[in-house]
Amino acid sequence: MSLRDRYNAFIAGHEVAWELTFAGLAILYVAAGFLGDEASPEARPLIDALDWGLTAGFVAEFATRIMATRDRRAYLRGHWIDLAALVPAVRGLRVLRLLRLLRLVRAFAGIARALTSVERLAGHKGLVWLLVAWIGVMLLCSLAYYTAEHGVNPAVKEPIDALWWGVVTMTTVGYGDTYPQTVEGRLAASVLMILGIGLYSAVTATVTSFVLTGDRPATDAAARLRALDALRDEGRLSTDEYERKRAKLLDLL
Repeated sequence: MSLRDRYNAFIAGHEVAWELTFAGLAILYVAAGFLGDEASPEARPLIDALDWGLTAGFVAEFATRIMATRDRRAYLRGHWIDLAALVPAVRGLRVLRLLRLLRLVRAFAGIARALTSVERLAGHKGLVWLLVAWIGVMLLCSLAYYTAEHGVNPAVKEPIDALWWGVVTMTTVGYGDTYPQTVEGRLAASVLMILGIGLYSAVTATVTSFVLTGDRPATDAAARLRALDALRDEGRLSTDEYERKRAKLLDLL
């Protein structure tokens, strides 16, 4: 087995741990950016070192993954956000600072993939992805709003102010106690209103359907899998037919 194959096999065999590790590093990376903005001159070198160290880690991960993949164009299409997030964040420029938040997209995607690998949640992948996307959009837009408005908008003094704005906007309550005053802030608000409110409606509808229908689809598929195993053990199904039918049933889970 070549080094490329061993590397890909290692990632595939430890996918959950890999995704959660880089999700945690992405969160730390974003936190370091906010801490750096408020840090004292004495603490700034340490935070900058952490910032560049994490950036180097993300560059190494992206470079090794794209070198090991069999289809680099396909990998780029699926991970272009990771590439965009590698652009160094300049604290003096709000637009470039917002690129740092793209790293959180990878974090939320990794968390969603890890959650859907948990046996008890594997049968509800659609609901898991919707919930993670909903929370992710709200947090991303709130952090983008804070990055753009902090120091400009007197109503946004702390991250909790931006989070409050995000919750109020996403739930369509609209108190109006804070609103964007910068172009970047209006962009974050537009994304939240378009995506966030739509996701909120989808989550509500999906949870309602889930409560009403329960686990019937997953339960039925699990029962059919057990019956399929019995047919195979009795020799009434060929290996190819068993694998084909089993793959179709697994898609239902």
